Amino acid sequence: MKHALSLLTLLLALHAAEPVEIENPQPNGPTRDDLISGDPAGPWRRLFLDATVVEEQQGVQRVFHAVEKHPANPVMVKDKAWEGSGPYLYGTVMQDGGKLRMWYHHQTPQGCWNSYAESANGLVWTKPVLGLIEDKGSTQNNLFSTRSLNLSEKPPHDRGQCHNPSVIYQPWHPDPQRRYALYSFSYEFYVPRVAFSPDGLRWTFEPLTDNKGLFDSGDVVNFFHDPYRGQFVGTWKSGTSRGRAVGVATSPDGLVWTKSVKGAVMFADDLDPDATQIYGMPVFPYQGYYLGLPWIYHARWPKVRPATDAELPVAEKTSPCTMDVQFAWSRDLLHWNRTPARDSFIPLGGEGDFDASMVFSARAPVVVDDKLYFYYGGFTHPHKVGPPTNQGAIGLGVLRLDGFCSMQAGKEEGSLTTRDEALETPVVTINARTHAGGQVIAEIVDATGTPLAGFSRNECLPFQGDNVRHIMRWRTGAFTPQQQAVDKRLRFYLKDADLYSYLVGDPHAAKTVIFDPAKSGSLLPSDSTLPQSQRFTMRGHPSGYQLQREGSITYLDLHSAASAKTNAAFAKDASWDDAADWCLEGWYRVADKGTQPTYGLATFMSPPAGRNAALYLSDREAGILSTDGSNHKVLKSTPLDTTDRFHWYRLVHTGGASGALFLEVDGKEVIRLPYSELRIRDHTALNILFGPNASNQEGRMHVAKFGYRIGSVEPLFGPVSEPNQ
Repeated sequence: MKHALSLLTLLLALHAAEPVEIENPQPNGPTRDDLISGDPAGPWRRLFLDATVVEEQQGVQRVFHAVEKHPANPVMVKDKAWEGSGPYLYGTVMQDGGKLRMWYHHQTPQGCWNSYAESANGLVWTKPVLGLIEDKGSTQNNLFSTRSLNLSEKPPHDRGQCHNPSVIYQPWHPDPQRRYALYSFSYEFYVPRVAFSPDGLRWTFEPLTDNKGLFDSGDVVNFFHDPYRGQFVGTWKSGTSRGRAVGVATSPDGLVWTKSVKGAVMFADDLDPDATQIYGMPVFPYQGYYLGLPWIYHARWPKVRPATDAELPVAEKTSPCTMDVQFAWSRDLLHWNRTPARDSFIPLGGEGDFDASMVFSARAPVVVDDKLYFYYGGFTHPHKVGPPTNQGAIGLGVLRLDGFCSMQAGKEEGSLTTRDEALETPVVTINARTHAGGQVIAEIVDATGTPLAGFSRNECLPFQGDNVRHIMRWRTGAFTPQQQAVDKRLRFYLKDADLYSYLVGDPHAAKTVIFDPAKSGSLLPSDSTLPQSQRFTMRGHPSGYQLQREGSITYLDLHSAASAKTNAAFAKDASWDDAADWCLEGWYRVADKGTQPTYGLATFMSPPAGRNAALYLSDREAGILSTDGSNHKVLKSTPLDTTDRFHWYRLVHTGGASGALFLEVDGKEVIRLPYSELRIRDHTALNILFGPNASNQEGRMHVAKFGYRIGSVEPLFGPVSEPNQ
């Protein structure tokens, strides 16, 4: 806990990082690290954190909210001898494999050690025996990281190899031994490091070159994967004239890092009390924002520069030296906002509580039953009191989904008008809560603020209650052609109500995406001019993609070439579960099966957590494939010459989790399977994709049309309209 930021550390923080030159494939695209970031391409729920959403308001105010501490706190306490001064979260909690997994921290007389726990409900945690690390002659413990073992040379420091464990699941990685990455600060070499694991338990650290880490930093670091820009991000302990602060580093592959700003991007300012420093800041992506949890250290910094470690206790002597968590947000990782009142987001507990003096947060929340669970480490004493006197435990703070901030009105009705929104249908999903006698009403207005005919407040069905995804509708069911072309905004009327967020559209409505090169103006599916909702991500090198024409059919020639190490496929991220019905269709022709493995010429539908299926094609058969992530199996196939012409393939799931999956070719059903036979692959990234999609293999196929629907099995475009060779 007590880690002084020395003059040497501050000087190091002002210089660019020396990258570690280690080979590693770049991710093929962004991933959903958990359920909170949203689709990387949007649409995102509109939050009211700043003025970017609201054009005009009257009689409403923006109110920021703190977490509510769970009555079961603390949810984890010291009950193992090796846990030192007690568990705390300088670490990670994530949803994985249908459970919550926690990588937590504790200080021992031998240094910073780390352990692992699991939970089915987020409240009751078990500490499984891992058998990985020997402690006092036994491996019957849940330790996953202590000191480095079997080093050829003793490190300059011997206080543990892992401080602040940021665990990131990376399913895109072609090496199954690197499915999980762990970023941390090494107290052995005093640098940030990275380790990899096949299961999140057995870790192998990347070797250091000349004792250099990923970049220069103080001893507090937090990391995440950015799904919006397809990069890795680290926040690191920097410094300013007011003391500890936070810098940002980024990396395309998680190994070679740069700092666009060499110093701090988040620091105390004149709105803060004098005794304010930013000790560290976990950041997580959320609905298009980057949300930060700055750890606010309430301690003064020496006014005379440069300061030395010996001067810190003098400056802090009259400071409380406590720590709580505030809330911050950014659109670009460089420019940050905090609440004007500098409110506590995870406040300290009362006297005698386990979190009475210090609070540190996990690197990101998790979603449980439409609530955000923020796990945190609490301490009984302030920063200047070390172990064993200062004891730690882990607590839980709960926030409603999108509950960071609300637009609030009291007994007098207020209103707010949003910015322009791409309303294709008159449906809006809101997250709101009303109090006794309160309500939320909305109307759709044009650029002048005039309500559209049929969509005024009088035609709106009012909302009363408490719902994180209520669908607001009007008595008029559709826009006229003239109204479709009008720029539209939403005007909400609130009375005794809080509006937390809104989303244009119905999240439960069928989601339809169709790529037709003949109608797209000969654009690739990844072209930036296509609407985001219809745009795919290109995987591999652009040389693998060409548009061709044959008679009246325009098609994509997708060529995965081993020599170019490119996998010619297009992918998209979407969210659904086993309860949802769906279908996919394609006009495909196999040109060259090549050296593709089993899953190569395929079209995948893999929900974020559930059973996955793929249309599998070789040169002589069509079938249904499923995978657990590493083992791909064709569950059933039928003989078919897939190379002679374009066929119309249609893969359909009906009946929910207990339903069936069937494959049609040219309008005839050829295979039917129970949906329960499909395999489960959790945490998939870019989970809808088509093409020869295996890395470093040969394969070629032609795609004249492709589309899918989630929430409906209604056909998309039907059979091939022209005979073709």
